[in-house]
Amino acid sequence: MGQMLTAKQVAEVKGCSYRYVKRILQEGKLQAIETVNSRNRKIYQIPLEALPEELQQRWYQMQKEQLLEGADLVQAEPDQADRYSETERKEMDFWMDLIRKWQEYRSMAPSGSKAEVDQKFVAWCSLEYPDRNISLDILYRKWKAVREDDMGGLIDKRGKWRKGSSAIDETVWQAFLYYYLDESQHPIQKCLDYTKMWIREKRPELYADIPSYSAFYRRLNSEVPEGVKVLGREGHKAYNDRCAPYIRRIYEDIASNEWWIADNHTFDVIVKDKDGKLHRPYLTAFLDARSGIFTGYYITYNPSSEATLIALRKGILQYGIPDNIYVDNGREFLTFDIGGLGHRKKKPKDGEQPFEPPGVFKRLGINMTNAIVRNAKAKIIERRFRDVKDSLSRLFNTYTGGNVVEKPERLKGVLKKDAIYTDDEFREYVEAVIEYYFNLQAYNGAVPADRGKPKMTVFNDHLVRKRTAAAEDLNLMLMRSSRAQTVGRRGVHLDIAGGRIDYWNDDFIHLMLGKKVYFRYDPDNLGEVRIYDLEDRYIMSVPADNEAVLSYNSSKEDVKAAMAKTRRMERVAREYIENAVLADCDKVTAMELVLKEAQRNKAAYQGKADPKVIEVVRADEEPAFQKVVGGIDLDRMNRNAAKRKDSSR
Repeated sequence: MGQMLTAKQVAEVKGCSYRYVKRILQEGKLQAIETVNSRNRKIYQIPLEALPEELQQRWYQMQKEQLLEGADLVQAEPDQADRYSETERKEMDFWMDLIRKWQEYRSMAPSGSKAEVDQKFVAWCSLEYPDRNISLDILYRKWKAVREDDMGGLIDKRGKWRKGSSAIDETVWQAFLYYYLDESQHPIQKCLDYTKMWIREKRPELYADIPSYSAFYRRLNSEVPEGVKVLGREGHKAYNDRCAPYIRRIYEDIASNEWWIADNHTFDVIVKDKDGKLHRPYLTAFLDARSGIFTGYYITYNPSSEATLIALRKGILQYGIPDNIYVDNGREFLTFDIGGLGHRKKKPKDGEQPFEPPGVFKRLGINMTNAIVRNAKAKIIERRFRDVKDSLSRLFNTYTGGNVVEKPERLKGVLKKDAIYTDDEFREYVEAVIEYYFNLQAYNGAVPADRGKPKMTVFNDHLVRKRTAAAEDLNLMLMRSSRAQTVGRRGVHLDIAGGRIDYWNDDFIHLMLGKKVYFRYDPDNLGEVRIYDLEDRYIMSVPADNEAVLSYNSSKEDVKAAMAKTRRMERVAREYIENAVLADCDKVTAMELVLKEAQRNKAAYQGKADPKVIEVVRADEEPAFQKVVGGIDLDRMNRNAAKRKDSSR
């Protein structure tokens, strides 16, 4: 503890009355420690550090004047206390206080016995300050420094006389930095070797004075800023990611659903599919920036544009349509019919922009923002994915770790026993943990006022406007799109998995042959597409060619599976080991705890969003070709064609 002052001493330093100091102490306006004296009366001890810098310097000056008056010496010009660090000032304070005690102790000694008193005082110092080596010589040197007003003489300067100086010649140093600040990242010893070679060739007179490795090592650590090292040895990107100042995002002004952040994460868990094949699943997820809850998510074999749309649809149905989506530069987001090509868009060779159908985000009124390419600071959602790894993936007995070092020893035995979760079991656990554990955890984000609240409550509290859409309208707006095609004699086509599906009927060919159109389709139902002109007007729905539907089944995944089956041999399905998971139940106790917590949260949480504005988004589409007076009546044409066919029989 540093120097402690009494209330009277503080009054002397401040130049005010003792009564005033006592009043501000009682009101708590000045930091102090309350104690009682021998007569059981309350007294105050005020740390010198609690006073302003100006008053601290005044106290030092007053102490020096008292010592100088006792020694009957002329005072020299005062030293500047602000030239010293806080640690150095505390050291000065210690020695000035000790010298004062020493002089008071000596003044009480009988005449002619001061040498004996000094020895006793030194012995007392060794007991009171065992970590300091205090001798009589040191006391006299410090006393001399006080009398001569040499504040620097009270400081231990051992090892400090060389501070700021270097034995390395500046030319040698610059040559060393030339080799060190290189993206080849040569070791320090190699840089020193190359420097010696250069000096021997260019400046041989300096060679004999080149110091040792340690001199270069010390100067690197003391003089060269870390940012300079990173920029010179690792390049601009590493400097920008790790050293450059960053823009702090302000979350207080963001509303719920104003910004969603999307990304993909690979689970560090091995699961098995219905055929017994082992794989690591992926999570495609959307995160609300204001509250930190997972809004939409989907567990898939491989990140894809379809997985993105499924996760988005799930999030919209439960939480509403976001205003903005912040994504990285993966192809599952930068697809022409979802968010647009972004930076992947190429300049047309002929100068004319090709037709691009409106993407899913545009139909939903969502603005997409792309992260800067190869920018580590843009990976906002990855902090939540770290929570997924630590609080979810580690619960499974088939946790693999993120690398070889993290890989558990038990994994090999678990896989050998086939004690592995199936896709369905894994999905059930993950959905429960995300909905009722992660989303109901306490908020610990950038807004101090919301910290401690459940994240779901934070979302509900800040949901000002909610844009919603009916499931049927949402299905239309989430459809995938083709590029522009010219209608041929077999209509339009969809190429998939090495095969082709044609979409046409007589009316479509009759009206649109030779014209450019595009179509929207549902990947889970390829039996029909919706045709649009290049001004994005809906024309009609057209069925698939029947043979193609029968041949390729009815969904995109089924088509891929059917094509894959023709290229591989049949595999024998492995039987599950009965009760394998139950046999290792003691190894997944953490899983049970988290699931129980999720169930408790689900039962206890009664929060509900109450947005001030509810905005319904609809997919209002009218066919471009409608029945009008004097126009073509397609129904009548079909009836007449049927009559002619019957009469010809």
